[in-house]
Amino acid sequence: MKLSIFLKLQQKRVLKNIPFLLLLLLFPLCLFLLSRSFDKTEDSRIAVGLCIATEDPLAQTVCEKLVSGSDSLFTFSLIASEEDLIKQVQSNQLECGYFFQKELGEELDRSHLKNLITVYVSETTTCTGILNELVYANLFEEYSLSLLQDSLTEAGHLPFTEQAAETFSLPPVTEKDVEEHYRSHLTDNSTFRFDVQFVSDGDTLSIGQTGIASATTPLFRGLASLFLLLCGFLAQLTAYQDEKNGLYAKLYGTKRILYPRIAQLTYLLPAGVSCLLGLALSGSVTDWYKELIALLCYLAALLLFYTILGAVIRNHTMLCAAFPMVLLCTLVFTPVIADLTAFFPWLKAIRYVLPTYYYLLFF
Repeated sequence: MKLSIFLKLQQKRVLKNIPFLLLLLLFPLCLFLLSRSFDKTEDSRIAVGLCIATEDPLAQTVCEKLVSGSDSLFTFSLIASEEDLIKQVQSNQLECGYFFQKELGEELDRSHLKNLITVYVSETTTCTGILNELVYANLFEEYSLSLLQDSLTEAGHLPFTEQAAETFSLPPVTEKDVEEHYRSHLTDNSTFRFDVQFVSDGDTLSIGQTGIASATTPLFRGLASLFLLLCGFLAQLTAYQDEKNGLYAKLYGTKRILYPRIAQLTYLLPAGVSCLLGLALSGSVTDWYKELIALLCYLAALLLFYTILGAVIRNHTMLCAAFPMVLLCTLVFTPVIADLTAFFPWLKAIRYVLPTYYYLLFF
């Protein structure tokens, strides 16, 4: 049988395999819908209300900072009156409400530390402790700045005059300079420093975005690797059926080895295109060249893996029994979703016989 005729027959068979074609169409659609489910347009952060009934500059500054902040867990908003604040807390529109009615700066200067802010809490909330810590941390951060400026003023360092600048050969220092210096030390590494290194198989990855991305496998690419593993299994079952029907009985030499592999590729290549489309629709593709090279290498690894597995397991039923074990090992010993070999290092050797592991190494 000529190779061109064999290829046409294999293509026709794949095109007539409606369940397989539906699988190829559904996979990218599922990845697309799954990716959309992670795109939440509405703010999922916990809502907290702030109400100011005082002209105190410290209270004004703290509330403005909380409202304009980018906290990943809470979102703060200003409420017009105490009555509206109470109603929104009672109706669970707000998790908590903070009512500022006292002159915070004066109260703190007099060491009056109790009942500074009135807090209205929803009955179902569990975040009161965290919110109180957050609000009071911002309060004392701003109050500490005012203490610093007041101390420098009382000591005669502020305002820093031109005469003092000439005497000490220093540029003039203003309150703005003091504030910038103060805030810079709130976010720098002057108190604590942590050096984090991601280690994989004895190789230390560099700190930063590249190391983090290499240490964590995206969910969509893990699902794509499992999908191709399944398609390779279906291709091997087809190869068993072809051999049973005597399709390769009159083939000898290299053709006997080559033609079954070509038949498997007619299943794997469309599956690879489906995977590439699914990854693109889910927004997982950042480098098309790297993605294509990784995919082609993975398809070649799957072809070799199932060829060896087919040579060892010559029975259709035994392969069906072995595939769940292959799938389980892939899930457990390769970082498809989470790499459990981090807890059992002595089991890492198992993943070296699984083609999925080498595909995920690209990313």
